[in-house]
Amino acid sequence: MTKRTMLRIHPGLQKRMIIFWMLQAFMATFLTCLITIAWTFFYINPTLAAYSNLFVRPALIISAVVGFVISCLAGFFYSHRIAGPVYRLKSTIDEVLEGKSPGVIVLRRYDELKDLAASLSKLLHHFQQTHKTKSSE
Repeated sequence: MTKRTMLRIHPGLQKRMIIFWMLQAFMATFLTCLITIAWTFFYINPTLAAYSNLFVRPALIISAVVGFVISCLAGFFYSHRIAGPVYRLKSTIDEVLEGKSPGVIVLRRYDELKDLAASLSKLLHHFQQTHKTKSSE
């Protein structure tokens, strides 16, 4: 198996995935903060609400920032598991179109789309066998 050293394999795809993850994290955090602050404001004794907001708001902000950063990192690493195989499959197809024999498509252990890579490998092997049979006739 080959180890890729590029961090941004398919920048467009990775950017869209990371933005999607960031928006999800932001919306979840924003709604949690909104609900918590509204709950303390409307349903708790005003004196307790003042003390609660003194501790709750900083905790919510800290958890929002930490959750946002973790979500961004998770989005980046997960996008790499998808963008890498997409890059490899595209490279293999380009090799075939150039007339080269690509061999078996090998992905890393934790990459996604392994079933697609296996099917493409079988398809290419089938066409190579068919092409050899036709050219030998």
